[in-house]
Amino acid sequence: MARSLFGIAFAAAMIVSAPWPAASAPAASDFSETTSPAIDESQLLQAAETAAKGGDAEGAVQLYQSAIIYAPGDPVPYERLAEFYVHTGQAELAHQFFALALDVQPAYPPALQGLALLNLAAGDRAGAQRQHEILMRACGATCPETAQVEKALNLGRAP
Repeated sequence: MARSLFGIAFAAAMIVSAPWPAASAPAASDFSETTSPAIDESQLLQAAETAAKGGDAEGAVQLYQSAIIYAPGDPVPYERLAEFYVHTGQAELAHQFFALALDVQPAYPPALQGLALLNLAAGDRAGAQRQHEILMRACGATCPETAQVEKALNLGRAP
């Protein structure tokens, strides 16, 4: 839980100290009273994904962090930010945010999958297998996250 509070405090400090990039900032008309009275978590996550796809890494991170601040008890924004870090080659930050997602919801399958795949990519097969075992207990063999980790683990095995 301490990591979660640190992550939230860090995200808040980053958002307060950094300007909102104009390219990522929603226009005031996007959130008028006729369409939506307030920005919500899903809008922040969508805006972050749009910024990431548009090459605005800084804006994407700020929007993901805003979603974390908006919904600190939801593992989704932490996991999405971790995935962003995976895709940008920042494994250490990805690991930290997957761990924060698990602090919020200890058996959150996407975060368990993310950690397992990070472990495997780093050459830590035993760590990946531990995450796979937790996934099996958390959501079973038919869970898509479990299947993805099994597939990745099996790719490394000789037939």
